[in-house]
Amino acid sequence: MKHKVLFMKAIKDKLFDPAYLTYLSLLLINLIVYWFTETYHPLPGKALPIFCVHYASAVIAMGMYFTLRRDRREGVFSVILLLFTISCYALNREVELFDQSTAWFNALLLTVSANLLLVRYREYFPRALQYANSFLLGVAAVVYGYLSIYLLPMYPISIPALIALGLSVHTFIPLILTVHVVLIIRKQLPAAGNRWMFAAGMAIPLVVVIAFTVRFNEETTRLNRIFNRQLANSNDLPAWVEAAMRVEKGMVTDRVLKSGFTYRKPLSLDGPFFIPERRMNEPLVHDPLVTIAMNFSPELQLDEESRIQLLDTRFNARHATQERLWGGDHLKTMYVNTRVQIWPRLHLSYTEKMISVSNTSAQRREEAIYTFQLPEGGVVTSLSLWINGKEEKSILTTREKADSAYRTIVGVEKRDPSLVRWQEGNTVSVRVFPVDGQQTRQFKIGFTAPLAANGKLLTYRNSPFKGPRVQNVPEDVMVEFMSTPVNPTAPQYFQRTGNLYTSDKDYQPEWNITFHDEGFHNASFSFNDNEYTLKPYAMQRVPAVTDAVYLDVNASWTMAECEQVIKMAGGRPVYVWTGQQMARADKSSLAAPLQFNFSLFPVHRIPNPATALLVTKSTGISPHVSELEGSDFKKGLARWLARPEQPKIRLLDLGPELSPYLKSLKEQRVFRYEKGGLLLVKVLLDSGQFAADIETPSQVVIDEANLIIGKKPGTGQNSAPDHLMRLFAYNHIIQQKGRGAMPDSLVALAQEAYVVTPLTSLVVLETQKDYDRFGIKDSGNSLKNASAKADGAVPEPHEWALIILVVLTLLYVKFKPVWNRSNA
Repeated sequence: MKHKVLFMKAIKDKLFDPAYLTYLSLLLINLIVYWFTETYHPLPGKALPIFCVHYASAVIAMGMYFTLRRDRREGVFSVILLLFTISCYALNREVELFDQSTAWFNALLLTVSANLLLVRYREYFPRALQYANSFLLGVAAVVYGYLSIYLLPMYPISIPALIALGLSVHTFIPLILTVHVVLIIRKQLPAAGNRWMFAAGMAIPLVVVIAFTVRFNEETTRLNRIFNRQLANSNDLPAWVEAAMRVEKGMVTDRVLKSGFTYRKPLSLDGPFFIPERRMNEPLVHDPLVTIAMNFSPELQLDEESRIQLLDTRFNARHATQERLWGGDHLKTMYVNTRVQIWPRLHLSYTEKMISVSNTSAQRREEAIYTFQLPEGGVVTSLSLWINGKEEKSILTTREKADSAYRTIVGVEKRDPSLVRWQEGNTVSVRVFPVDGQQTRQFKIGFTAPLAANGKLLTYRNSPFKGPRVQNVPEDVMVEFMSTPVNPTAPQYFQRTGNLYTSDKDYQPEWNITFHDEGFHNASFSFNDNEYTLKPYAMQRVPAVTDAVYLDVNASWTMAECEQVIKMAGGRPVYVWTGQQMARADKSSLAAPLQFNFSLFPVHRIPNPATALLVTKSTGISPHVSELEGSDFKKGLARWLARPEQPKIRLLDLGPELSPYLKSLKEQRVFRYEKGGLLLVKVLLDSGQFAADIETPSQVVIDEANLIIGKKPGTGQNSAPDHLMRLFAYNHIIQQKGRGAMPDSLVALAQEAYVVTPLTSLVVLETQKDYDRFGIKDSGNSLKNASAKADGAVPEPHEWALIILVVLTLLYVKFKPVWNRSNA
């Protein structure tokens, strides 16, 4: 009994030792402060003071350590080293030695560090927990040892600096931790079982590292073989496209392709002192598995540009691989304000997003790049940049002038511009420069888009963006319906007040609001002696002769589906593109295309487009047409598209979405388009019909919204907003650009409607002299930047009621004295 009482007293003394609890509390406070500032990111200029707090805590704890009696020091040195570890990572925000670590490595480091604190109490643990503690100590030795080796190139600099600047002690903290863990095993864990578990804890991480390195090596070799084989084949497509068709998507492949871009290796010129030659538009990442594997694998033989294009296509990395003139690693999106106007009876919407972006670095100026995904048929119609606290509106000009001005000012003169540029795939990129250290910049972008129609429902979809870190970013959203919607459905976190929906949550990229389609309001908009009208689009089929069926085959198809279409063709020849030639579709010719990650069907190789039916089903990925520039494939396609008399090809889409390649061609009105299932193939072939082509130079169809916008000479009452004209202009320009239209006439139309197109961009420069120097002038007779305050729409019933009430009140005030005199 006495022994038990002494045992319990010993446990109590260790658990409630005031000195140790003080150190432990200090560690916990530092950990919470670091976690909070790392998760929510400190405001610009606060990173260095926060580091000073962590460093001072560690230094004070170290000084107090030597005042403790020896019998009270147990476990305290571990706490001090962990305080210095937190200080290391806090300093890393200002003086980067490590890139942003992966989540798995952060979790592992936190686990082994917490386990280090448990050594003080391990003698009271059951044997199983003691073994677990020993195992994690072995893992800790590997983790801390790796960090020590990673920082090895810093030692020659840090040793002399240690005498002059105490800060360089941070370089040696991982090494000291490694030695500390080994000493714990030698002095405190004499039992053989514990040492075996410690050895196992060291061995298993090393086995994982070796296995990953072997897999990384194999994948690098395989990618080199695929790329070199495609180079030797000399096809019409670039070798990187052929390789992307065959490369498997996976975690290791992604890391192999990003080695040297997102990941860098130590103990070389790409180590802690050097950055990769080309920076991706995403933070550099520190993944120990990749870092080690890169040092024991052959070099990837794909050139830089081919690797970037392969990543763009296969891994949807177009935002990350955009060319940038300045870095952006320290940028953080701070605030988003979204304002939406919806016209339910016009199937139109206008969205403005105001975004604040901050630079958490103390000194560096950086370039912010955002990529916005627009709805099909949507177009950017406004851009503003705040300069010296004042909102400056953009000017629309040709893409060449805007790019020249931006590159010159950003790359050479380092002053204030912003640029929005059209990209294929319904995306645009916005660039803002400079975002100076410890400063915040604001810009605002607006885009006009049709509402998505699906049966009796209309849907407004938020336009998500990619850019500097957006985790835990506050966003205010206000959605205003310009007439009362019927049976609207919005996310639960929205609050409704009449026709207004609002929310104040963190940024949510994907959300939508749906409501019933009431039918179209008879509305029009007039400008420069032209009237733009709106009417519903309902697909109508007309007779169509089909002499041959072509299958656009890739991994989204099955052999059974292909055989069904061949059977439905009813004796008509069915062809498939094998990658080298157009061949009759059978099991032999279909085998290879069915393995492709995506397909690029050469529509320009169809001999008789007028009597052909192209049946497609896409995986959702592919290069854009512009990314094939310079290849024989692109040259042949461009010559084919430039023929004004070229008939449209009938395209039947069996999949959930078109590939970016087919979307680009669809935007240029290469196809007459229908969407459905396999049964529709039989229906269309048996009936000899297909959707009619009703588009003309004065009429565009936006089938996503089931609407037709027409243009005719004349003027009328402006009962619709100017967004009607903007949508017509954009879709007409895309329609005409690939069909031999003169660019000058299309640029003039874009400038009149103030829309961003493949030919035009919006740009904000700092001074009028900058605009004059680059020959950028605002078109006097144009719609200018769109605005949520723009006029043009017919008043709604409640607005008419308010207007009538105001008029009656004014009449009453004016004529009341006259009435009183006449009745006196």
